Parts: sequence; C-alpha cells; structure tokens
Amino acid sequence: MNSIESLKLDFDSQIQQLNKIRYRKIFDNCIFVGSGDSYAAGLIAEYVTDHKCKCYSPSDLYNSRFEYDKPYCFVSVTGKTMANIKVAQRATQEGVRTVAITFDKNSKLAQVCKEIVSLDITRTQTPTAGFSAFAANVLACLQISGATGPQKFDGWHKKGMQLSLNFVEYIKLSQQGALYLLGNNVLYAIAMYTSFQMIEFFGIATIAHKLEEFCHSPIFGLKSSDYVWILGQNESQINKRLNALGLRVSYIEFYNKDPVAKLFESIFFVQNLMLLLAEKNESTELQYVLMKDVLKASSEIIYSQLD
Repeated sequence: MNSIESLKLDFDSQIQQLNKIRYRKIFDNCIFVGSGDSYAAGLIAEYVTDHKCKCYSPSDLYNSRFEYDKPYCFVSVTGKTMANIKVAQRATQEGVRTVAITFDKNSKLAQVCKEIVSLDITRTQTPTAGFSAFAANVLACLQISGATGPQKFDGWHKKGMQLSLNFVEYIKLSQQGALYLLGNNVLYAIAMYTSFQMIEFFGIATIAHKLEEFCHSPIFGLKSSDYVWILGQNESQINKRLNALGLRVSYIEFYNKDPVAKLFESIFFVQNLMLLLAEKNESTELQYVLMKDVLKASSEIIYSQLD
C-alpha cells in the first residue's frame, strides 16, 4: 500500500472513532504546547476558547518563566519531540502542573509530565501522524478545555467532503511559484495545517498568513507565478478586491454560526482536498517521504539531541 492510499483509509475510518472520544473538562484555561500539527491543534483550541487557553511552540518557552497558576498541556502524537520533552521536564521540575496529550502513554514525554491524556484511537499505519491523529488531537484539546457541544461528525464530514469536491475543480498545482494560504481566527490555524499538508503531499512552497496581516506586507512580494487561497468567513469582498489586481486567488467560504461545526468541516475539507489533488495529479506517494536526505535531517533535529 502506498502512502497516499494509507491516508485515504485513515480519512475514511476516522469518523466512527471520533464519535467515541469523550474526555471530561479538566481546565477552565491552560497553556497548550506543541510543534507542527500539534501546534496547530493547540492554536485551534486557543481560538475556539476565545483565548482563555493559550498556545505556544516549545521554542517560545525555552527561556521563559512559567505561569504557575495554569497547567501546561504538551501535545505530541509520538511523545518523542525533543523540544517538547525538554520544556516539559523543566516545567515539571519547577513544580508546574504538566499534562502529556499523546498516543504513546509510555513515551518520554509522558514520563516527564505529571499527568497523561492518552489518545485512545486505532491509527492506520501512515508515514505521517495521519488525518485521524490530528482530528483526535484537536478534539481532545477542545474537550479537556470544555469547548465542545454536540458532536455531529458524520454531517461535518459530508459537508467538508462536498466543499472539497466543489473547490478542487478550480485548482491546478504547479511547482512554479508559491502558494499563500490566508485565514482569520480559527481559519488561520486551519491555513497553517493546510500549509503543512500541501508541503508534505506535493512539496510546494506554502505559506500561511492571517488575512489582514498579509495585506500589510507579504502582498507586495507576490509574483505572477504565485497562488492565493482564502479560507473565508464572509470575506468575499476581499477576494474580489485581490482578484481585481489580477492575482490568482481562489476563495472558499466556511461561514457557520457554530464555531465547532465550522472547525471540523474545514478540517475534513482540507484532508479530502489533499486526497483529491493527489488523485488529480496522479500522485501515489507523499513528496516528503521521497526526500530521504531531508527527511533524515529533519528527524534528527526534531527527535534527537544534536551535538
């Protein structure tokens, strides 16, 4: 089975498992810490909780003082990310309440934290953390911070898939130029997650920006070969204004009064869009998996202590 086929199985199987995930509310506010997809998951929780919770990369906290009245939740699928482990170990040693949110309750991260929230789902074997792992991470962060209501994953999954089917008709991938992904609030976190997926799937230079901040400076660096995708919520006028400049802009509307519905519809949209684009471009393997030397260097930096 190739890497993209494994992710297709993962995408199709995740809904049944997500419907079973139930974590009690543990915190009114907390600080999430994570890297990559896990950082995006924590950032989503920050936005959905109206910033009652905060999210940081572990590198933000290397030389920072801890807030002793708040628990620090370290989010990591593998529990092996060295930056997370180092910060969590220091926090625990200094008497901070530390929680590991991870699939591996025997991991080094779990060992150095005081508490564990174990993500108990069956993961399809994939080269990446997988689609289901990301959705489960997001759901766990929301549930322990009390930010979820009724779960309607079947409907959200169908809506996200339909949006991606509508969107993919207008999309062409090109290695020429960069892709800019724009969104505000929780859709900025989704833009970040999308950028990670685009790079891993297709090796296309992809940059996420907050929509308004993009217009302060990055917009002036756009080239004719670049693309812009806007993940919008009633922001079609900005799309029209950018299109009037002759820029290559695509817009997808995610407005929904229910922030959790909007969130998961957008997650499933992104995940299915990656699969549809891979099929459209006859891709069978994730691009990053084929970049052996880069992958080796990346893993050494993330998971081990370099001399």
